[in-house]
Amino acid sequence: MSLLQMDNSLTVMILTGGTSKRFGSDKSEAMLGDRALIDHLIEEIPAGVPIVIVGPPRDSYGAQIQVVQESPAQGGPVAAIAAGVALVQTKLVAIFATDMPYGPLLIPQLIDSLHAECDAVLPVDAEGYAQPLSALYRVDALLLAVSAFATVNGESMRNLVASLKVVKIPIDKSSAHLLLDIDTQADLTEAVSSYKGMNPPLTSEEGR
Repeated sequence: MSLLQMDNSLTVMILTGGTSKRFGSDKSEAMLGDRALIDHLIEEIPAGVPIVIVGPPRDSYGAQIQVVQESPAQGGPVAAIAAGVALVQTKLVAIFATDMPYGPLLIPQLIDSLHAECDAVLPVDAEGYAQPLSALYRVDALLLAVSAFATVNGESMRNLVASLKVVKIPIDKSSAHLLLDIDTQADLTEAVSSYKGMNPPLTSEEGR
């Protein structure tokens, strides 16, 4: 099924509320090329797809973007997902961490890999690790999973994913950059160097 056919059933959730301890500052506002990481994610999301951002508010978010803070603040990714999914009104939600700025470009591939028997589609990086924060989920299954925890504060993504029926899809070497994960200043320096060498820079033909 094409992305255009799925637009009315898809929301994108971006998680920005992490502590960024290893990075040393707010990763979502770190510059990659001429844009902050958070802006890369927003601009790569196809036009017409609703966006929910979980984390601190920001003056420059457009009116069409819903923003919510997890409770407690910095309560971890499961707490953030629990807060964000409560606002989602579509059947599917694609979830991306703010430090994976090209994740939204995987949306068509994630949707194409979804089938009736699974709750989620997770991409697998070159090292063999599944990436739950650059993935596609069925909203009803996700709501059920987060509601099963006594508390979502500090809960692990591993436990959340373990409660779902998951399809894992390998990402080939030609698309490995779409799982770029910026955890440290050194990662950002490497990403900036790689970005400058992209010709043309990564963009979505259907982006905003």
